[in-house]
Amino acid sequence: MLSPLIFVPGLSALLFTTFEMPMKVKKVFFSIPIWISSSVIAIIIGTIARGVLGPMTGFMTELILFPGLYFAKKHFKWKQKKAEEKKQNNKQ
Repeated sequence: MLSPLIFVPGLSALLFTTFEMPMKVKKVFFSIPIWISSSVIAIIIGTIARGVLGPMTGFMTELILFPGLYFAKKHFKWKQKKAEEKKQNNKQ
């Protein structure tokens, strides 16, 4: 049986990138394809947390990060577009 603690590293990485990163850093982070960035983070977390939580940590992190970062990127792009439209409307 899997321990529920196996999801904590992936969820913390997702929540950090979604809510805590500054907008300028997110702009650079989301310029990289999602499948690359989620895989790199999952490899790092899987390597570091392997001794504590076992080898499934990297796999669970990947399963959490890819769809989460995909929706976070969509929301970020949508917010950027809305802000740009608002800026253009204020100029007129």
